[in-house]
Amino acid sequence: MQDNNDKKQSSIYSEFAYDDAFRTMETECDDILIPFVNYFYNEHYDSTAKITRLRNEHFIEHEDQSDEKRITDSHFRITQDGISKVYHFECESKTYDNSILVRLFEYDSQIAIDESNPDGSILRIRFPYTGLLLLRKSPKVPERAEIIIETPKGKVSYDIKMIQMSDFSIDTIFEKRLYFMIPFYIFNYESEFNSINNDKNRTEALVEVFKNIIDCLDDELENGRLSAFSHNVIIRLTHKVVYKLTMKHTNVQEKVGGIMGGKVLDLPEIKVFHEGKEIGLAEGEAIGLAKGEAERKKLADENEFLKKEIERLKQANK
Repeated sequence: MQDNNDKKQSSIYSEFAYDDAFRTMETECDDILIPFVNYFYNEHYDSTAKITRLRNEHFIEHEDQSDEKRITDSHFRITQDGISKVYHFECESKTYDNSILVRLFEYDSQIAIDESNPDGSILRIRFPYTGLLLLRKSPKVPERAEIIIETPKGKVSYDIKMIQMSDFSIDTIFEKRLYFMIPFYIFNYESEFNSINNDKNRTEALVEVFKNIIDCLDDELENGRLSAFSHNVIIRLTHKVVYKLTMKHTNVQEKVGGIMGGKVLDLPEIKVFHEGKEIGLAEGEAIGLAKGEAERKKLADENEFLKKEIERLKQANK
């Protein structure tokens, strides 16, 4: 118990590591969110699609008229070729049960109200495209669930698409460009942690799995399929998720966490800066020097932040 308490003092530890990872990628990394949505809903968005992040805080009213604040994991709009769709995704670390559908409907209802369009005596509401990513394997989870709403004029329904981490190999993740799922890949080994932790060979085999993941991420970066910023974010968040999930398994935490943590300390922050600087220069030439200068200043500030973060991590790992 004391060992776990000590581990919780580490700067790497976060009680909400899984939710934080999901929200961070959704909020900051357009280039990994787009292929995730494309796969989830068989969409065909490309780099010209515009993502608009929407309000995540909603208030659920209970029967006693009290309000409860709920925060969705993700709520955003994607617009391309003049067509807009609103999406709502949740990341669930508990095993699936029917209560999740109730919670999803509560969220969706509030989102629909936020998106409502009153016009005289007509109130038009539009429910979002909703999806659920289950981090832990659950028995008998269908590919989709259905929410049926009975109204005085008849029934209407909509689907909730569901996927489980356990259904995806690392090869499939990279083949489908589902980089969004990489920080949670460690969940696929959770049921084997005890035996892996007590077997040196199995521990080293798991280390090799994550070395391969890093190599593949580096290749995607070099091939231009993944931005330097998202590459760094994925590795940092994978490190945090691994650390949180393996709290009771010291060997796994130290060996796998050591690989990810070592990479964090060696992240190409200079490459991030130069990549952003080139974008800023291109925009400056296209729309004027003033905006280009503002963009370069913003990128310089971001680079300074990254340098400070690297230094903080170095100190934490001493």
